[in-house]
Amino acid sequence: MARELTTPMASDRKARALIAWVALGVFVAADDQTSIVTLLPSIISDIGLTVDDFYRSSWIVNGYLLGYLVALPIVGRIADVYGRARVFAACIGFFVVGSALVAVSHGYTWLVMARALQAVGGGGVVPVAMAIVAAEVPQGKRLLGLGAIAAASEGGALLGPLWGGVITDIAGWRWVFWVNLPMAAPIGYAIWRLAGDERQRGRIDWPGAALLGLSLTILTFAFVDDPNDTRPLVTTLAMVAAALAVMAAFWWHEAHTPEPMVRPSLLARREVLAANLASVLLGCGLITALVGVPLFVNLVLVESPLDGGFTLMRLTAAVPVGALAGGWLGSRLGLRLTASIGMLLAATGFLGLQAWDTPLSQVLRSGPQVIGGLGFGLVIAPLGAAVLHGVAENSRATVSAWLTLSRVTGMLLGTAVLTSTGLGRFYARASQAEFGSPDFDRLISEAQVVTFREVFVAGVVVMVAAALVSIFIGRGAPDDRDAPWWTAS
Repeated sequence: MARELTTPMASDRKARALIAWVALGVFVAADDQTSIVTLLPSIISDIGLTVDDFYRSSWIVNGYLLGYLVALPIVGRIADVYGRARVFAACIGFFVVGSALVAVSHGYTWLVMARALQAVGGGGVVPVAMAIVAAEVPQGKRLLGLGAIAAASEGGALLGPLWGGVITDIAGWRWVFWVNLPMAAPIGYAIWRLAGDERQRGRIDWPGAALLGLSLTILTFAFVDDPNDTRPLVTTLAMVAAALAVMAAFWWHEAHTPEPMVRPSLLARREVLAANLASVLLGCGLITALVGVPLFVNLVLVESPLDGGFTLMRLTAAVPVGALAGGWLGSRLGLRLTASIGMLLAATGFLGLQAWDTPLSQVLRSGPQVIGGLGFGLVIAPLGAAVLHGVAENSRATVSAWLTLSRVTGMLLGTAVLTSTGLGRFYARASQAEFGSPDFDRLISEAQVVTFREVFVAGVVVMVAAALVSIFIGRGAPDDRDAPWWTAS
């Protein structure tokens, strides 16, 4: 029997329960995103990738990112048409099935495809969750609600490296994915039961989804290359041109179809454009930190993958704190100032990473990451509020999905820099060291340090650029000064 769902919901108790379950689902999905950082060495060894094929391991990350990129826009539209809570529950279902397929993977191709399927579910979780908060939380409390969802997301990301490392040490990397089943399945069931009849009239723009997916897929292959045997530049440029041509066809289609996946006018507002561009830059900087920090610990400091995860937790622990602070500060200082401060804090964190070397003190290991993590968290709620402000209820999941799409696109670009450009520059430096010479180990270590410092300098530049872009997201209305939304009657 369908239960009627109004906005705000007829029962505040039901609304709070729904948001709590949604936040828990976001937490579980986010935990899986960062656990891969500490699993990669074990996975690479298990599926038989060689040193020369190390760059291919990036597809274990990129496969997940590509699944996000393809699923996000269409999942947002599906949620707007068929109901946010039920689509959220369906996303959890895809996540569970994908986790099981990853756990039974015994080959490289199967593993990458299973990760992509898992991401189809995980990719819909955050934007649909943001839309649920926007629909069910009173207007004056919405920023803190968005901050709470962001805190759940980043809290899961916080535990991911430790969670993955501990389970891998005890039972092997496959069990990291097996345990997703008993954790996520009850969440999907509870949200499905709490959901009412939210369905609205409308159609899904499947041709538009296909064009967008094709464009993003071509772009993904264009940015990932073998650093040992790079393709001709003209080939890469041709692939980028093809991706842009398909993307242009997508926007033409969206402008001329009766019910598009996203109306270009919806994203054409200055605040929305600025928030999405800032999100691209944010994603690029974030993945640089998430991958670069544990790799530095593993390769330069020659510590275990679990040690890399523990080191990264200094950054991820600060992100949810910054996310909650961002929701609070955004309602008082305004959106653009809060976001710009966060981006500059992240840039300061990357600047501190320039001093990393061997040996590495605990103060230097922690300080830059805490500062950077606070900055990464601080920007989440302001960017989300900037795109949701003034948007009709039946389009909130769509614009939220595009904000997350922008961030994941930036993460894809950052991964390409790390795996292609970064590895290529390291190999060039390492080739100058004579194998077997007394100074070989020292020269290799120095080449690693210099390469990582270059990557971290790029992080500084990207986050400063993001701070400048954030100025254009608008100040917003500081109307969230009352009691927290969860105490509202």
